[in-house]
Amino acid sequence: MSEVLKAEWFDLAETAKSDMWAWLHEEYFPALRAAQGVAWVGHYDIVPQPDRPYIEGAPQKKETTDPAVPPGQQNVVLIAAASPEVFFGPNNPVDALEKAHAEKLSARENFRNAVYIEEQVINAPEQRTLPYGMGPPPAMQLGNYIANTPEDEIELARWYRSERFARVSVSRGMIRGRKMLSIAGWAKHGVLWEFTDLPEGEFTFEPRFIEADRGEEWPGRHVLEYVTHSPGGPHAGRRIWPAV
Repeated sequence: MSEVLKAEWFDLAETAKSDMWAWLHEEYFPALRAAQGVAWVGHYDIVPQPDRPYIEGAPQKKETTDPAVPPGQQNVVLIAAASPEVFFGPNNPVDALEKAHAEKLSARENFRNAVYIEEQVINAPEQRTLPYGMGPPPAMQLGNYIANTPEDEIELARWYRSERFARVSVSRGMIRGRKMLSIAGWAKHGVLWEFTDLPEGEFTFEPRFIEADRGEEWPGRHVLEYVTHSPGGPHAGRRIWPAV
């Protein structure tokens, strides 16, 4: 059975970060993980991206400037469940927990969220280290974006199946990849690339996908020409809860 993933992005004031992380890790996240229907929870510290193309030789990525899209990007929380009912059902435990701790959670700045269902899951070389459904990966990259036109949607779907999925299946250090579609949230599309680690000094896994070139010779446009990312996205980070 596929997992439904809720993603949360937020920032924290530097003066509040230590206390907030301690409360999240010691109290809130354990209670969230124990809620009925929740399979696992992972908290990630996101690595800032330099202001240059994150894919060498590629176009500069576009980010939304819509003021209705909060720009949180320092922290990402992933919550996996077996059904959308866990997040949207009447009297669901996730909403109840959030309401019970609303005052404490208000410290999250620039907060936004999205809920995704899986379009496709691709296993990769390190899948044995974390079988599907067994919890959050030690490192990950989360993309959150829209395509500009219906025609772009078709090209995007074909690009994934002609190039990206093939590379995901052989990328170094990769556990699995998930291409997702949103039930709720700003962006229609999401990708979760799961990895065993993110070494110091690295801010994206894109070089590993380039390294995994299998001679696909994609004839279409570069995907960055026609998609618009969320602020600061895609977001790559290391898991800080549960501790790796």
